Amino acid sequence: MQCYRLTFTAPFHVDSRGNAFYEESSSFIHSDTLSAAILATWALIWPEQIAQQAQNPPFRLSSAFPFYRDCYFLPRVLSSQAIRLPPDKQKQAKKLKKIQWLDSKLWHSSLSNPKWADAIDLKTGVCQSVLASQSTTLPEKLWLEEERPRLAIDRNSNQAAERQIFNFSRIWFDKNGGLYFLAVFDDETSRQQFETALSVLGDSGIGADRTSGNGCFTWSKGQMPQLQLAEQGQAVALSLVNPDPGDCQTGWLDGAAYKLVSRGGWIGGSGKRKQRLRMFAEGSVFAKPLQGRMVDVSVDQLPQKVYRDGRGFFVKAS
Repeated sequence: MQCYRLTFTAPFHVDSRGNAFYEESSSFIHSDTLSAAILATWALIWPEQIAQQAQNPPFRLSSAFPFYRDCYFLPRVLSSQAIRLPPDKQKQAKKLKKIQWLDSKLWHSSLSNPKWADAIDLKTGVCQSVLASQSTTLPEKLWLEEERPRLAIDRNSNQAAERQIFNFSRIWFDKNGGLYFLAVFDDETSRQQFETALSVLGDSGIGADRTSGNGCFTWSKGQMPQLQLAEQGQAVALSLVNPDPGDCQTGWLDGAAYKLVSRGGWIGGSGKRKQRLRMFAEGSVFAKPLQGRMVDVSVDQLPQKVYRDGRGFFVKAS
């Protein structure tokens, strides 16, 4: 398992809803978006390989989560949403409910200790109301979000749409922070090709509005959070997951804690929308890891196949 840190040299916009909602950008990158960006870059470098790689990529990715210096944040496990608080701390419930990201120490504690939230100092250990760390002093804000007015462009005519102005949101990360993701590969050759594609992607940018210089980054290898890939037993999803039919055996959701998200978006250069798809979100917990699958989200009007990566990246829930 490899850890890659993305340090952004430009702001980025990633559609948080998958429906071209430009007024808000996600502050992290889902695994399906990251996988699609890598594969699109792979197709530019090795076009002869892409037909096979798109259906069965030789890598498996987590989503890209925030980091600050050497502090790596993980998505709060959905089974930890119910917090037990003593009567004198009941007023903290609303603040704790907003926290979405935990440093690795808190994250591990949340898996087994029902009083894990007692370790959070809400005055000094919380950043932007959504990140919590037990041991690292966090900045007041790890990222800033700005909005700029834009004039809409008709996708078919490529002409400005009269009087259709909207706000375009971009995320600026602290210079000591960024996003990281975890990856596993089929073999060493695949890892080397992946890193080449990642370098090209960093120069061309990820997300929307790349022609204006958005989404560019540099990458480096990061220190691995203390996690183990899950092969059996209770597991936590660190990626979006669309279950394979083989995952859906009798009782497969018994004891699970999960959230569903809807994914959509545009097919690049076509003006056509992908088929929408529902996925299990990061932080979902299952009795055993799900394989997941690559899902064909093509539309009939286009000759090429389009896939969305719904393969699971699971770590042990212990």
